[in-house]
Amino acid sequence: MNVTSIHIWMNIPSFHQNDLFNELIKYCDKLEVIYAHKYDENRKLQGWNFEISQNYSSKIIGEDLNILALIKYLFNNRKSVHVINGIWAEPSFFFVIILLNIFGANFLIYSEASLTTKSRTFIKKMLLEFLIRPFSKLLIIRAKGFLAVSVLGVNYFQSLGVCPRKIYRFGYFRNIKVTIHKNINVQIIELIFVGQLIELKGIITLLEAIKIISKNDKLFHLTIVGTGKLAPFLANFIEKNQLNKLVTLQGVVSSDKVMNYIQKADLLIFPSICDGWGMVVNEALQSHIPVLISDQCGAKELIKHEHNGLIFKGKDLNSLTENLLKFLGLSIEKREIMKNNAGEMGEKIAIPVVSNYLRLCIQHALNPINPKPIAPWLND
Repeated sequence: MNVTSIHIWMNIPSFHQNDLFNELIKYCDKLEVIYAHKYDENRKLQGWNFEISQNYSSKIIGEDLNILALIKYLFNNRKSVHVINGIWAEPSFFFVIILLNIFGANFLIYSEASLTTKSRTFIKKMLLEFLIRPFSKLLIIRAKGFLAVSVLGVNYFQSLGVCPRKIYRFGYFRNIKVTIHKNINVQIIELIFVGQLIELKGIITLLEAIKIISKNDKLFHLTIVGTGKLAPFLANFIEKNQLNKLVTLQGVVSSDKVMNYIQKADLLIFPSICDGWGMVVNEALQSHIPVLISDQCGAKELIKHEHNGLIFKGKDLNSLTENLLKFLGLSIEKREIMKNNAGEMGEKIAIPVVSNYLRLCIQHALNPINPKPIAPWLND
């Protein structure tokens, strides 16, 4: 079954998702993306560029579509396929799913798992458990398929009672212009962290590991790219523990320049306590850069331990330190092999490959007769 018209409902415009949409339109006559918001202020502070080049049409709820226009829009496009990002994270999308059910439209849900670390008041917890979740289960019964962001997303959907055959493994993907840099000083191993400087990203555990490793004879340097409320604390930690020569707080770097830093590194470290995916992991692998990642992150499924990176036990300082030391102890030849392996995984998550896989997922969801497609990054 060929899909001629697709409507994708996303929270904000994103240079991450934009590449996928620009490729996906090649497979259908019409692709339109509807955003809940024009931009996100917090993402702007992180250096995100919201000026994206798109070859598909888009609309913004509240600007292009008020409530009445939204209802009319959904009714007029009830014969299209709709892909909705999340279930209740965006109130407007919750409303959209209700209307899609009423109009009998075909739709898929594209979502990460809910953050287990997110704090909620007692009242919000009760509403979620006894009202929102039960109502959501009823709303998604008619969904044709579920694009689950990593195995964490799979477990999340199954907890909502979704049949496994309707769940398709997915993630976040983008195009990367690869520039292979040679480390000027091969004796000094360049490490990099990219992300918000908040507790959830595991940055404190990383610096504690660096403090321990600094007492060894390993030659390395860590660059921290990003900003957040922990920035003053981290600067003080670095100063207090005399790590100034080993760690650089780079601060905010615009999204179009972050790759320059990643591609000069020998290892990306992604130590999040909990993370639905982690696009920076894609960016590293597609740049032939191995990744040291927490097992609490969705993108861990892109990493094969000691093959194209290393996986450590999330929140565990000893595990992080042990695996970081393991990488620092590799010979130049073994690090090069790991880089080549990272590049091979990068090819499996390239936009043309993923876009075709998404097309197959949508087709299978609408007509599940043929064999269920397998995510390219999971297909050995």
